[in-house]
Amino acid sequence: MKRPINRNDVAKRAGVAPSTVSHAMNGTKFVSEAVKARVFQAVKELDYEPNLLAKSVRVSSTRQISVLISALDNFDEFYRGMYEVAFEAGYRLSVIIANDKRADYYGNCYAYRSEGIVNMSRFFCSEQNYRKFIEHEIAVVNVISGKDSFEVSLNYAPAIEAFVQDLKRKNRSRVAFIADTSKTEIEPDTRYIAMRYYAEKYGVGFEESLLRCFEENTVTLNPSEFGYRSIADILQNRSDVDAVYCVNDYIAMGVYKYLFEIGKKIPQDISVCGCDNILSGEYTCPALSTMSVDRAEFGRSCMKSILSQLHGDKNLEKKRILYASYLPRQSV
Repeated sequence: MKRPINRNDVAKRAGVAPSTVSHAMNGTKFVSEAVKARVFQAVKELDYEPNLLAKSVRVSSTRQISVLISALDNFDEFYRGMYEVAFEAGYRLSVIIANDKRADYYGNCYAYRSEGIVNMSRFFCSEQNYRKFIEHEIAVVNVISGKDSFEVSLNYAPAIEAFVQDLKRKNRSRVAFIADTSKTEIEPDTRYIAMRYYAEKYGVGFEESLLRCFEENTVTLNPSEFGYRSIADILQNRSDVDAVYCVNDYIAMGVYKYLFEIGKKIPQDISVCGCDNILSGEYTCPALSTMSVDRAEFGRSCMKSILSQLHGDKNLEKKRILYASYLPRQSV
């Protein structure tokens, strides 16, 4: 197998020292324009690609930022926003699907020398790992709960209020809430908190018995299957439910399927609202009402926070909030 072209090959072709190749390519020391031209001509002729891993070892910098997510669903716009900012600053992203409680994702990020960590998964890091990150100046966003740490969050309260007001106008009397997370995880969520508050404020029935969450034995279900089973269980026990809120649009797809199978019409018999504004939601029949946030801006905000921490920005705001909006279509 042919060995890769290295810096020494470029130096030999250009007639310069290997260190001159590095200085010409990295701008670390003065190199005359004539010598630079010879170096870059040799790079082009040999199709030389620098070994970034070796470079990161020499300069003790990986320029790698890890992003922890629960699933790839609906992640593309978040990633686009993060990538725009990271690429411009010369950093690369490492995306990790974090969905196994047994795994030490944060320990692995540290072991592989990530310089920043953005958590978009359900798992927060331990106090021990958090202290380690701070001590070693690893930039973090959303990695620990209940701490005065850097955070970019989504607030759904205005969107939930608009949804409940819509239910009130449509004379809906009782709303169920389906979340593909555990009860512990959904209770501090602004969607659940706002639903309890605004349902009471506007006189729409909502109580804890109408909440459906993942339990330990259902975590392997996909969101649509969970939505299907949850609405079946709700309606078999509470025939007075005439509205359903789903924390993502995939859950709503499962709700749609069950309601179709039992002959319930949307929205005539029951209103359905999702969240996340996936593209296919516009093309369901009826079109799915949902909630939307600028996902690309959320990604950009997370990455800007990471870079500001790495650059020692003293004026960086620790917490930034993005607000979701309600998109009424035909399903409510």
